[in-house]
Amino acid sequence: MTKLLFIITKGLEKSGSATRALQFASIAAEQGNHVEIFLIDESVHWAQIGMADGIRASTGESMKDFLDLLTHKNHPIHVCKACADKRLISPDDLITGAIISPAPVLVKMMTSPDYKVFTF
Repeated sequence: MTKLLFIITKGLEKSGSATRALQFASIAAEQGNHVEIFLIDESVHWAQIGMADGIRASTGESMKDFLDLLTHKNHPIHVCKACADKRLISPDDLITGAIISPAPVLVKMMTSPDYKVFTF
C-alpha cells in the first residue's frame, strides 16, 4: 500500500483547486492507498464544520462529498496548528476526522521515504 500525503494550501479564493486536490486524494483512497491530508494556510477553513457545504469544482464535484469519503474511511485530515491558532480555530470547530497537528508532524511525513508528497 502506498502512503500519499496531500498538502493543500488553497482557501476560499481557490475553492475549485482545493476541491480538485481532495478529489484526487479520494480517488487514491478508493484505490486502496493510505491517504493523509494536511491543510495549511487558508485551507484550514475547509476542516471547519459547514465550510465545505456547497463548495464545488468548476465541473460540479462537491468538496463535502470528498471530505466525507476520506473521513468515513479513516484517512486523517491534519489541520496546521499555527494556522488554526492564528484564525482562532479550535478542535471543537472541526469536522469529525480532522485533527490539529503541529508543523513537526508535517515535516516528519514530508521527509519520510514512506510517503509520496503532493502539494496543491
